[in-house]
Amino acid sequence: MRQKYRKSPLAPKKANKVSSIQGIELYTYCANLYDKSRNDVAIFIFKEKGSIAEVFTQSSMRSCTLDWNEKALKKKEVQAIIINSGNANTFTGKKGHQSLIKISELVSNMFNLSKSKIFFASTGVIGEEFPEQKIINAIRKNKIKNNNWMDAAKAIMTTDTFPKAISSKTKVDNKVVTITGITKGSGMIEPNMATMLGFIFIDLEIPQKILQALLKQLNAKSFNRISVDGDESTNDTVILASSNKIKLKNKINSINDKRINILKTSLYKVFSSLSEQIVRDGEGATKLIKIKVKKAKNILQAEKIARSIANSNLFKTAIYGEDANWGRIIMAIGKTYEKINQSKLKIYFGDYLVAMNGKANTKINNSDIKKYLGQKEVKIQIDLAIGNSHADILTCDLSHKYIDINASYKS
Repeated sequence: MRQKYRKSPLAPKKANKVSSIQGIELYTYCANLYDKSRNDVAIFIFKEKGSIAEVFTQSSMRSCTLDWNEKALKKKEVQAIIINSGNANTFTGKKGHQSLIKISELVSNMFNLSKSKIFFASTGVIGEEFPEQKIINAIRKNKIKNNNWMDAAKAIMTTDTFPKAISSKTKVDNKVVTITGITKGSGMIEPNMATMLGFIFIDLEIPQKILQALLKQLNAKSFNRISVDGDESTNDTVILASSNKIKLKNKINSINDKRINILKTSLYKVFSSLSEQIVRDGEGATKLIKIKVKKAKNILQAEKIARSIANSNLFKTAIYGEDANWGRIIMAIGKTYEKINQSKLKIYFGDYLVAMNGKANTKINNSDIKKYLGQKEVKIQIDLAIGNSHADILTCDLSHKYIDINASYKS
């Protein structure tokens, strides 16, 4: 039995209310991949022809589940999504792929589905033999629907200390549309999509091509703008799927349809909330850090600098220690090799201007800054004074607890 983790001090005080999605049935199982007291497998069954979009990790050592999904995605239709925690099914050889075949055969027979329209996601330890028989036995024993979608969020947790889920509702052509998302992630978080998984479901009929375009846009501004430890997972994936249950008289057939903007607003609310929840549950995190780089020459420069700061262990440990050592920010900017005018650069901790005109601001009170850094949410702003572009990255501090968790993860 793997260790249990104390709830993050940055966890939401109240769990979000989560709505089920019309046209999708949820089943959760305890396959004893962790212990007998919790579910560790979730299956979403689409009752009608579902649409699906997916983005994957760019890791060259990715899980065989993603190879499977990439092939399945060509069908542009989904009938089931099977998720397990406890084992990443990565670096498991041919047997890992054969396990997917066996599980898909079982689920396709139980629910009368097409094997080629089943998608997988796995999270957990890399390199351990995939426990296919445990999962198969658990699925065989139970075919009872679960209407509590928060249970799915709990089933996919690993080192997470709280389940991550949110729902949003909007109106399109006077029809109520529901969006529900669940995610998991706490460590090995530096998504590049595309161990982080995100699943967002919507009940409105949307063509697959438009779903994929929406996912690409929304992912770039949410999951791809977070970092906990700078380690890109082998299993990172985000799925956006529609049950196509709610149909409009005038169908949405273009990404440029004005109604897409209504959907984008609600979808972004879900995407941004889920990605922030991951950072709030960063392994050992005690502070949420919001980094903004503004007035860059372009978005690429802004994001490059923001990410360099977010991934600096020296910077993150300084924030943990409530030490206003902004020199570590200067270091992180410098190692990007971007051309910066030092005399125009400004660095803010919250509203406190700590560096300007190529030197420290000696007029500020350091005790005030230390007090500010004692808060659970810290904002860092970098003004490059070069152009008009900006980028935001969410990260967290780096504490002793991160080492404790990862020094004994498998045990």
